[in-house]
Amino acid sequence: MSSLTLTGISRAFGAFEAVRPTTLEIASGEFFAVLGPSGCGKTTLLRLIAGYEPPDAGTIALDGVDITKASPRERGIGMVFQNYALFPHMNVFDNVAFGLRARRVSGSSVAARVAAALRSVKMEGKSSSPVTALSGGEQQRVAVARALVLLPRLLLFDEPLSNLDAALRVETRDEIRELQRSTGITTVYVTHDQGEAMALADRMAVMQGGSVEQSGTPAELYDAPATPFVASFLGGASLIEGDLSADRTFRAAGGIALRVPAAVRAPAPGPVTLAAKPEGVAVLRGDGGEIAATVIAAEYTGFTTAYRLGAGETPLKALEVSGAPGAGAQPGARVSLRLDWTHCALYAR
Repeated sequence: MSSLTLTGISRAFGAFEAVRPTTLEIASGEFFAVLGPSGCGKTTLLRLIAGYEPPDAGTIALDGVDITKASPRERGIGMVFQNYALFPHMNVFDNVAFGLRARRVSGSSVAARVAAALRSVKMEGKSSSPVTALSGGEQQRVAVARALVLLPRLLLFDEPLSNLDAALRVETRDEIRELQRSTGITTVYVTHDQGEAMALADRMAVMQGGSVEQSGTPAELYDAPATPFVASFLGGASLIEGDLSADRTFRAAGGIALRVPAAVRAPAPGPVTLAAKPEGVAVLRGDGGEIAATVIAAEYTGFTTAYRLGAGETPLKALEVSGAPGAGAQPGARVSLRLDWTHCALYAR
């Protein structure tokens, strides 16, 4: 197990800053997820760690040793790519053995280490199978085994589940987490899927525009987002721009006027952004709420119903248990909304 330290690491391509100066500490044995939308810099950050991209500034250290200028092979890092990068003309055994043979490991050691790696991902019975005959989930396991067989000090995953269907994503995600726990290998996992990151990570970082907006445990980021972007991207919060007055009244377009409870932390009076998570917006029939709104769309998923709503020109989202009083409202219905401020936050704008 190895610790990873990034200090002021950055990378630009011409005028485009893919990764702005970034500092992160990843503990030995930790499962660390990097989350963000497409183009936020998360894959470039992973490639900087792996050595496939040279940084423009900053340092990368593994167990306190500077590896910034070391080649990918010298770093002792395993990487699992989004498209698996398996050799289609080779069987499972030869794919997993490829890196060992390139390092001139003896034949008997190759056989033993490949067998152990395949057992760890429950693929020992597929050793002779051509990789083209495997399912997407099985190919993913082979890609992981190929990284593990080199006994890496650090394991990197770049969107490894994006090519799998929904059910297989969940199954393979659970297998990756169990494998990481059993091996104890420090792992950095890049994804755009919030649920995936939340389920897997001990800690995580949310990136936007080449910068880390916030890092911490999944609970810390979800319960106390530091920025409107984190609240929106991770918690699905509706972002409403308005103004906060000295008497703690929030006003926004659509006739929204809300008294902010004294227990809610608020910035100084002036332009602010209200972030309201969907579970913090209750949909009520009649006029018992604080905001008059119209149902734009309702998505029934069984246990819950997700709403898209409009308060004038202000869009809002709500998530209700399907048996709740307001559940069942159809598109076009007039409803009223009540905020649960424990699921809302105000940010200076």
